[in-house]
Amino acid sequence: MRTRAVPTRWQGLGKALPVLWGLYTGSGSVPYRVCVDLAAGSAKCTCPSRKFPCKHAVGLQELDLPDALPPEWVEEWTARRATRELDASPEAVARRVRAREKTAANRAAAMSSGIDGLRDWLLDVTSAGIASLPGRPASWWQAFTARMIDAQVPGVAAAVTEIHEIVARSGPSWTSDVADRLGGLHLLCAVQPRSRLGVTVPEETVRSGPGWSDRWVALLRLDTDDGRVRTVRQWCWGRQTGRWVVAIRHSAVGAPVPLLPHGLESSAEVHPYPGSDRVALGELAGSRAPDPVPAPPSWRTSLASLEPMLLADPWQRLFPLGCASVRLCGSSLADPSGHALPVRDDTGLDMALALTGGEPFDAWGLWDGHVLRLGAIAVDGRLEVVA
Repeated sequence: MRTRAVPTRWQGLGKALPVLWGLYTGSGSVPYRVCVDLAAGSAKCTCPSRKFPCKHAVGLQELDLPDALPPEWVEEWTARRATRELDASPEAVARRVRAREKTAANRAAAMSSGIDGLRDWLLDVTSAGIASLPGRPASWWQAFTARMIDAQVPGVAAAVTEIHEIVARSGPSWTSDVADRLGGLHLLCAVQPRSRLGVTVPEETVRSGPGWSDRWVALLRLDTDDGRVRTVRQWCWGRQTGRWVVAIRHSAVGAPVPLLPHGLESSAEVHPYPGSDRVALGELAGSRAPDPVPAPPSWRTSLASLEPMLLADPWQRLFPLGCASVRLCGSSLADPSGHALPVRDDTGLDMALALTGGEPFDAWGLWDGHVLRLGAIAVDGRLEVVA
């Protein structure tokens, strides 16, 4: 999946919703023509793969595509599909139903095979011991992640890649971090949540479902770049519901635009993805400077509030956390009762200290179980984004 998101391999990208298209340079001399109709859940690719949707069609949906006029080959494909869809005879309807059922059955079989392979892989790892992982060659990791992608469970592939990165970084707590990830994969085998396996839901489908209207404060942000795809994640707090949601945008070319204006309070309706705290934007009514955001009185209160999030998604690794009137004590932020959490020494912390002059401030950040990444502060009720 990750190689198919390399910008240099794609050209002629565009969208005229609900249709997406692009040319993918594979091993042959002629680029593959890839086209996806999000509304109909249909895709077309000139690659020789017998899987549907193929890897290129799946990868295309992960890119941030510019609005454009469809080229001739896309118009021809959509016209042929429209002609077929006009056939409303019982026979044609039955054929389409059978085709969808066959596609769903094929993917279910592939995913089941992938989960069986994951169980075997976990047994191999636990039998050899976590200490054996640093000695595993890169080809061993790559072969398994490729197998998971072929089995159409890219979420598992991403989780194994994360374990590989933890092992490669080493550090004093790498064994406990890896054990935690392996436990999460073992639970994944039993529960098999579709969102964590990597089953994608088109944004248009999400928007067609019920939404939550609120005044959302885009408080925390994390930008990542794996060399192929840039991603921006926002943690937004709902003033009326008290709910945290996550807005995610990807881009293969240039920096992605955040879903909501960051650091502002937006009146908007958002639509939740199934089984996830991720949301798609419905209607945005307007944005303005945020009113004061209440922060929990202590780190203990704030940590206790994470229980519903953990119960809903035990695989989650980053949590929004806040506390009122904290001070920097060494490498930690201490609350008024003296309890402290380690804080990441980065530009966010430097900016917070520069803005507060060492005085107490309300803090919000992303907690990964080890250290807090400071993202926003407030002094006298005035919110300042620092990262």
